[in-house]
Amino acid sequence: MRMASRPHASGRVMSGRRAPVVRSAVPTPASSAIGSNLHSARNLASLRAPLRLARSVAVAAASASFDGPSSSSDSLASIDVTVSMDNAPPAGAEGRRVVIVGGGWAGFGAAKHLAEQGYDVTLLEAAPNPGGLSGGFRTASGKAVEAGMKGFWFQYRNTFKLIEDLNLPSWPLTDFTTSGFWNPKGLVTEAPVFSKLPRLPTLVGQFVHTFPLYWALPLEDRLTMLPFLATLADYVSSEERFEQYDKMSAYELFRRCGVSTRCYNEFLRPTLLVGLFAPPEDLSAAAVLETLYFYALAHQNDFDVCWPKGSIAETIFTPLVERIRAAGGRVQGNRLVTGVDVDPSSGEVTSVRAADRTTGELFTYPADALVFAVGITGMQKLITATPALASQPDFRSIMELRALDVIATRIWFDRRVATRYPANVLSGFEPTAGATFFNLNDLQDEYKDAPGSVISADFYHANALLPLSDEQIVQRVVSHISTCEPGFKSAQVVDSVVLRYPKAVTHFSPGSYPFRPFQATTIPNLFMAGDWVKGVPHGANGLSQERAYVTGLSAANLVVQRLGLGSQAEILDVEPDEPHIAAARAAVRGAVEFAGALGLKSPFL
Repeated sequence: MRMASRPHASGRVMSGRRAPVVRSAVPTPASSAIGSNLHSARNLASLRAPLRLARSVAVAAASASFDGPSSSSDSLASIDVTVSMDNAPPAGAEGRRVVIVGGGWAGFGAAKHLAEQGYDVTLLEAAPNPGGLSGGFRTASGKAVEAGMKGFWFQYRNTFKLIEDLNLPSWPLTDFTTSGFWNPKGLVTEAPVFSKLPRLPTLVGQFVHTFPLYWALPLEDRLTMLPFLATLADYVSSEERFEQYDKMSAYELFRRCGVSTRCYNEFLRPTLLVGLFAPPEDLSAAAVLETLYFYALAHQNDFDVCWPKGSIAETIFTPLVERIRAAGGRVQGNRLVTGVDVDPSSGEVTSVRAADRTTGELFTYPADALVFAVGITGMQKLITATPALASQPDFRSIMELRALDVIATRIWFDRRVATRYPANVLSGFEPTAGATFFNLNDLQDEYKDAPGSVISADFYHANALLPLSDEQIVQRVVSHISTCEPGFKSAQVVDSVVLRYPKAVTHFSPGSYPFRPFQATTIPNLFMAGDWVKGVPHGANGLSQERAYVTGLSAANLVVQRLGLGSQAEILDVEPDEPHIAAARAAVRGAVEFAGALGLKSPFL
């Protein structure tokens, strides 16, 4: 139900255009731009090969992974959140120039704080309208479209604080809602709004409040999850234990803990397909434990979720960009980053190079610090194209990581069909993909009075569905939701949009943890942000808008620490562990240490 990372490139080719013009975003001495890529202005002048350069930029643009959705629809018009493209930094900005690559929760979080602290901030995004997978569109007829629905969970404390700080005319999110879980046989169960129920100690509260609900899964199968829950106290007992769990698949962990086949197939597997976008056999057990603990198990209320009342691009990101602009920052869409320049004596980034994806013009942005806030696939393409990054072991390790495919749809029907739940999880409808669907008439203001139903439906781990036509994908959506809500069988589709996002979201595969980057890198003034970085001292984990935003704030704090201007951003952590959970974790940690000292095997693995 959550998306992060960058969309897939639309592949627009620039060949046949006029030769690109090289520009510098600010006047810089030649000695400050010691390049490592043939796209630099000096290399262009020395090679005198502008047409060859145009072809190089065209290839980069066509292969970029963070540009925009792939869609057969030609009627999508971007929502304009792009600030002036050619504003130059003010004179005397040396020492506080920060370039941020990637527009989304992480990039915007870093940009907002640094701009408000007096830094000269330029955010570059390859998509025409920055926003990552939360970037939105409107069709030619004015209908709002975005890449799936993004949930805002109970522990999104920093995200909620940001929305409050924006002083919006109205709160842009719904109340917490119930969710339905379905398989082809019918309803499996529902998730209540726990915060409206008496609060009990965690795990006890979740069990007590869901016990009287309808469950297609028998109690004896649900109880087989109990041994698995005990590993929540063990996987964080030491760094070595975490690495052991990371090397193991979640499926293997469930098997070792004795989870029943029915519980696995009907509840755990579909939950993870929509929570971490991959089947348990292809997920790190450590990542699964982190994610389940953050989203559902640390506290009774953690699984409560609300939804945007409209397009995030319009309701949240547009005012956020305006706030960045008011603080002096620049947000520039349509800028495809082609490389970075590094001073060989200091090992620091001195500038960032980018191409305008429409005109082919090249720009150089001097940088005293650089923040990469892009996804895995986009980062891998930058590393491949930039020797200064490829020469660093921590960046080469990123090449070992993988990303997953997503398909997002929005479908308009000719009549209103009531649904039991506004948000729904589908299990077993596709052999290898998870799916969700949302009734936008119930969730979004724009569609409350619409004459027909408007459904947003998404597929995760969707590689087997990508080759299908838009019509075939829409037919599958209609078939699946009709199984849950038979009223859709007689409804007719009057409009639809299908968006494909190959290799767009983080894949937390078994053994991937060692290859994920820390926020501080081997290049002293280059920092990373995004839900896939590691070593972040915060409880938000998994594919999470909150984690992405927190890492943006944390990256901003690293810049402040590096350059010495302004104060650090306040980062609110999740609620602390409840006393009985803290005691259990301390006991397990002590037991593991004791067993290790005696040379005994752990009782958990």
